[in-house]
Amino acid sequence: MSGTAFVYGTLMAPEVLQLLIKRVPKSRAATLNGYARYRVKEQVFPAIIPAKSSSKVTGMVLMELSRSELDILDVYESEEYYRAAVEPEVEDGTKVPADVYIWKDEHKHKLDGEWSYDEWRQLHLHRWVERLTPDGAHPSGDLSEFDCTDDSLTAAASGAADM
Repeated sequence: MSGTAFVYGTLMAPEVLQLLIKRVPKSRAATLNGYARYRVKEQVFPAIIPAKSSSKVTGMVLMELSRSELDILDVYESEEYYRAAVEPEVEDGTKVPADVYIWKDEHKHKLDGEWSYDEWRQLHLHRWVERLTPDGAHPSGDLSEFDCTDDSLTAAASGAADM
């Protein structure tokens, strides 16, 4: 069974996806209405929170993700996020069911200002990718124990966020 995920930050970078899940899945440009994207204070990554219905976040929907790949994304996203089901709108106007990582209410005080993917790519992508290597290790967790070659998790989920 495959899944989808709406991504709006560092996971839009093919370089990051390649390191984490060992491939760049098919994707579609999308917009998530009713949410706003912010920069996280003292960090280079963003977060989204529910907002006015007129607010929207641009991003993309990653298609055909395996359960193992979704588990890796759960670990990649820190405990300040939770995974939720949403329906972003893709470029042809169709709404697609997808999971998204939303910033938890108790951490809203850490949000500050707008976040730009283009600026992040230009200023921080190289360093971010260095921090993910080798073996897809994230600064806040070791993802190398996960196997993306099939649809099962091959290692104990020690330290994995259960979102």
